Formats: sequence, C-alpha cells, structure tokens
Amino acid sequence: MYVVFRSLTVLDRRKILSHHPDKRRSKGEFIQDEKLDYFSCITIAYEILGNPVKRLAYDSVDPVVVDDSVPTISEIKSNFFTSLGNFFYRKSRWSKKQPTPHLGNSLTDIEEVLKFYDFWEEYDTCRDYSYLDEEDKEKGEDRETRRAIERQNRIERARRRNEEVSNVRNIVLLAKENDPRILAANKAARDAKEAKRQARLVAVQKRREMEEEQRKREAEAAALARAASEERRRSEAERIRKERDLNRNEAKRERRQLRSILVEQLNYFLDDKIDTSEVGSHQVKILADMDLLCQRLSNAQLHELNEYLEQADTPDKARCIFSAKVESVKHELQANNLQSQTKLKPENSSSTESQTSASKWTTEMIQVLVKAVNILPAGTPKRWEAIAAYVNQHISGVSVSGKDVLKQAKLLKEEDSNLRKTANTKAFDSFTNSVKETDAVKNVTITTQLEAEVSRPWTVVEQRALEQALKTYPSNAGDSGSDDRWQLIANVVGTRTRRECIIRCKELAEQVRAKKAALAAAKKS
Repeated sequence: MYVVFRSLTVLDRRKILSHHPDKRRSKGEFIQDEKLDYFSCITIAYEILGNPVKRLAYDSVDPVVVDDSVPTISEIKSNFFTSLGNFFYRKSRWSKKQPTPHLGNSLTDIEEVLKFYDFWEEYDTCRDYSYLDEEDKEKGEDRETRRAIERQNRIERARRRNEEVSNVRNIVLLAKENDPRILAANKAARDAKEAKRQARLVAVQKRREMEEEQRKREAEAAALARAASEERRRSEAERIRKERDLNRNEAKRERRQLRSILVEQLNYFLDDKIDTSEVGSHQVKILADMDLLCQRLSNAQLHELNEYLEQADTPDKARCIFSAKVESVKHELQANNLQSQTKLKPENSSSTESQTSASKWTTEMIQVLVKAVNILPAGTPKRWEAIAAYVNQHISGVSVSGKDVLKQAKLLKEEDSNLRKTANTKAFDSFTNSVKETDAVKNVTITTQLEAEVSRPWTVVEQRALEQALKTYPSNAGDSGSDDRWQLIANVVGTRTRRECIIRCKELAEQVRAKKAALAAAKKS
C-alpha cells in the first residue's frame, strides 16, 4: 500500500509539472478561469486517491474496479470452478481477513475445501459506501442536523454492507451444495456407512443363524436326553413294578402259607387244655398275632418262619416258635417307641409357656388338628385360621386361634411317625388283652381266607393310580360289564383291595366337604 501511494505522489507531481496553469501559460496557452480549468480535477483526484480512507470509499463504488455480478445456478452447475473461482477472487479483495483461501480445483484435498467454506461462511466485507450517501452532512445548517444526516447515512451504509455479506454467503451455500468434491466426499461417507451397516447386518444375521443352529443342536440333544431319560425311567419303573409284583406275590404266598400252617395244619394251636368257651377269643388272638407278623416281617423272615413251623416236630414246639417271634416283634415295637420318645424330648423343657400351650390340647383335639392339616394343604388362603375354625367346629366347648393351631402343629411336626404306630399297637394289645368273651365271640366262625391287611397309609403312587382308575371307570362303568366297578379300580391300583378303595374314596369326599366348611367358617370369622 505504501508503494501504491508513493507512486501516486510521483505521478501527481509529473501531472502538475505538465498541466499546471502557469506552465501552460508559459507555453502561450490561454487560460480563462483557473477554477473551471481541468487542472482542478487533477488536484481533486490526488486528494481522493492519496488518502487511504477516501481511496477505499472511492474504490468501493468504482464501476471499473467493482464487479457485483453473481453467477446463476445454471452457471454454477455447468461450470463450477470457473464461475465461482472468478466470483470468490473478486470478493477476496474486500474481505477483512487476509489472506483469503482460493476455491481450488477438482484435485484439492477435502480438508482444504472444508477450510475454504469455513472461511467464506464467516465472510465480512470492508467496503465503504459513503460515496453513495444521499445527503452530505456538511450541508447541515446546525450540529443536530448534521448528526441526524450522519445517522441516516450510517444506517444506509450498514444496510448495503449486510446486503453484500448476505449475497456472498448465499453464493457460498449454493457452492457448497453443488461442489462436486463435497458431493463425492458425502457419497463416499454414505457408501462407507452403508457398507458398515450391511456388514453389521450380515454379522447379526450370521450370529442369529449360528444361535439358531446352536438352539437346534441343543434342542435335539435335549430331546435325545429326554428320550433316553424317559426310556431309563420306563425301564426303571418296569423293573420296580416287576419287583413290586414279585414281592407282593411272594408276600401273598408266604402269608397264605403261614395261614395255612396256623389254621389248617396246627388248628390255631388248639388242644384239650383250652376251654370250649375260649376257643373263639383264642382264634382271634392267633389271627391278630399272625396279621402283626405279616405286617412287620419281611418276605424272607416270613419264609424262614414258615420253614421253622413246618419243620417243628410237635404243635407245642411250633407254638413256642410262633410265640417267640410274636414277642420279638412286640419287643422291637416297644424299643422303637422308647427311642422315639427320647428323641422327642425338647431341649428346653422348662419353658412354662410351651407346657401350658400343649397341656390344653387333648388327644381328640390333636386328632382333629391332624385331620384338618391334611384336608387344608399349604397354599390355602388363611390356612391356619381355616384350620382353627375346623377344630372349633368339630370340638364342642373349644375356642382356638390360628396362632394356637400353628404352634401346636409345629410341636406335632417334631414327633416321629413311629410314635403313632406304637400307640396304635399298644391300643390293639390293650384291646386284645382286656376284651371279654361274649356270645358273639363264642359263636364266631373263622374263615380260611386271609383277612385284609392292617390299615396302612396310601402312598403317592397308589393315590395317583386310584385317581386314574376313577377317571377310567366312572360311576356307570359297572353297568356295561360283568366285573364290579370297584373291583376293576382295585385291579388297576394293584396293591389295594376293593374295600380299601371304597373307604379311601369316602375319606377323600369327607375331606373335601370338611375343607369347604372350614373355609366358609374362616371367611365368616
């Protein structure tokens, strides 16, 4: 800029030396009025061009220097680099930030292209539009008028600068939208993104296929394992069934053999010493002892006992063998009873509250409680309140709460099942020892068939078999065949007689009715 102004000074001096009015008069040229002479234009031109501020204002509106033409969209699309290259080159002169980046060409790196657009998106012009002021502030009559004119001129200059900046930024947006380099970069980015997405989809699909294949293999392996397990279970169940049938048949055979020996061969150990009036009671006692042995002895022990009885030389020796075995079984029951009582003693027996709570529960109340616990299983809504209502309903003059029955049930849970068996055995022995012979006993007729087994609890397998048999043979099943319905059900169960099946069904029906009544009483309370 210094060089430019220095050159202007040199040129101005040359023009003055050549065109000064005095110089021209010396050459004989006639000058009428110096104020109207063209030399004054040279002086004014130097005053403008020699002042940087005035020079900028003049160049900003000089039609020779300034080209405000804008390329159209068709020109941008058809000849991008040429049309926009010239435009940005012209506008670079008026940028406040220098130096300005160039548009470049199709081979310019994308980073440089982005820097170019970042620069031009923040473009600001340094053009001065003071030469286009509509009014000269110096013509104002007073200071306020001049200030008002200056404010109006500044507003108009700012509007023109904003319009200039807006036009440039609009062209920048058009250029960025149509720049083949940015379009190619965006397309490459989209292609790369799509390639990654496709690769991800392929990976996900492959993983799903692998997981599906793995699931199929696991399902096949599980199916094979289930089939093998089911086959083993069926084989084991068949083996157990056969063993059970063999044991049952063997037990029946040994029991029939024992009964045959006692009844047919030894005639209940009857002799002349037994009074005729005591024959019936003696036969009942022998049969009771025989049933006890059948229940407590295994098949091998029964077989051994039968051999000893058959090998006995005299009936007295056979009676001694039989009586010794009966006493041995009873002694074993008593020993088990004592052992279970020892286990059932509480460690803290000095608890006054526990003793007081247990003392008010009678045998009848405990029996009703056990029955209610079996009727109302776990999961019943308000179970212990329902059990308490059941006890209060079946025992007159008793009022217990849910907490009382829960506490008593916990105490009973600690007892061993052998205690109940021993109690039943003692009750039976007491009955057989204290029973008095009546006319009915005297005239009793002893059959040769094996009596029903002593009542024993139903197992889960037997219960399921009974339920299935009841479904298979409904109440009208006996109408279409010759066999009785309950006999068919007993045949399905296998381990129970016809009479036991009937009794079990009646018990279940009674339990259902009692459960409904207890639940209704609990809801009312």
